[in-house]
Amino acid sequence: MKRLIWIFAACLLSFHATAAPVYQKLVCRDNDPFVFCTQGCKGVDKNWSPVDPISGTWQADPGYCWKASPVRCCKHGSHCGAWTPTAIAAVKQYEEICPAAAKQGNWTDPSRRPESVPYEH
Repeated sequence: MKRLIWIFAACLLSFHATAAPVYQKLVCRDNDPFVFCTQGCKGVDKNWSPVDPISGTWQADPGYCWKASPVRCCKHGSHCGAWTPTAIAAVKQYEEICPAAAKQGNWTDPSRRPESVPYEH
């Protein structure tokens, strides 16, 4: 019986040690995970857009090419915008944090946009 208790305790401790915390303070959208995972950053930091938050997929916005892209993303010699440091940090957070939700919620208030509740962010 004592052996079984020790095995159970060891399992609990090993499970706790492998579970990594998901929470991080988000670098944009005033730390609002719903808006961050569904819309990404805004303003000068909007260099990418979410595609599927649950899988962590995203795409570079037109005019911005991810620095590690193997293909040329700016066509006909147009200028490629440089990503901001905030946008680079945010896309890494997006890939780590948003898939941890396991399922995506939906915004249910038709009278207001999620980025304007409780204030514009």
